Amino acid sequence: DTTTDSEYTEEILKYMNSLEEDMMPDPNYMKSQKGMTWAMRQTLVDWLLQQVHMRWHLLPETLWVAVNLIDRFLTKCIISPMKLPLVGITALMIAAKYEEGRAPSINEFVLITNDTFTKEDILESECMLLQTLEFKISQYCSPYLWIHSISVNADNHETRTKMLGTFLAEVTLLDCKFLRCKPSLIAAIGMYSARQMLGRDWNVSFIQHSGFVAEHLKPGHRWICEKLTEDNFGSRYVCRIYATEKFLGVSSFAIQWARLTAQCTISLEALLMHS
Repeated sequence: DTTTDSEYTEEILKYMNSLEEDMMPDPNYMKSQKGMTWAMRQTLVDWLLQQVHMRWHLLPETLWVAVNLIDRFLTKCIISPMKLPLVGITALMIAAKYEEGRAPSINEFVLITNDTFTKEDILESECMLLQTLEFKISQYCSPYLWIHSISVNADNHETRTKMLGTFLAEVTLLDCKFLRCKPSLIAAIGMYSARQMLGRDWNVSFIQHSGFVAEHLKPGHRWICEKLTEDNFGSRYVCRIYATEKFLGVSSFAIQWARLTAQCTISLEALLMHS
């Protein structure tokens, strides 16, 4: 935790930054896959969000580690689309073992597949995934760690901003465009977008503790808003989860803000064209 060891915070963050490049997937890996699409990946990741938040109430880091394992594995291995759910389940199990104090048992993972995959299938997949990635798990630092650091050091740990920023960062998991973004950048984009939606500025303190100025974050903010305004995006698990009272209803607020902003932009462009 970069907030409890303030004496070493700068060194910890530098070390985390040094690990980012090595743990990045190829953002174009889908070109090598046969019969698989980005839409399939989006459905899988959204389903994993449900398992993490609603079924087992796991740590947010577990979700991020699992998705990173999936993307890095698919960067290196061509698999059948039928095996994609197995890769997802396996990655979540490995991430839970690494991040959680008490991880769900392998029998619980078999159960959530409705017995589509057996215990042996998952164990075999676990060996293959770990060997392919050379057992590199601990080197990955999720955006949540940077979100927490930015929130504590620049925003006095303001609850609504952090919750909204966390939701917006998780929205990026569903959009393949963000595969080219390092975790520290995704965290900054999430917090910057949250500040924009709440009518607050990206001041010097946020620049200092995130490492990014507003100009670097605006394209990612635009991508997030485009994602939020997609047809039926509100029905995604990530939106349904963050619409609850527990999460302060931030997804409903964000979607409404993005839609209103898009409508205002369209109206302004129409007015300018008419003029």
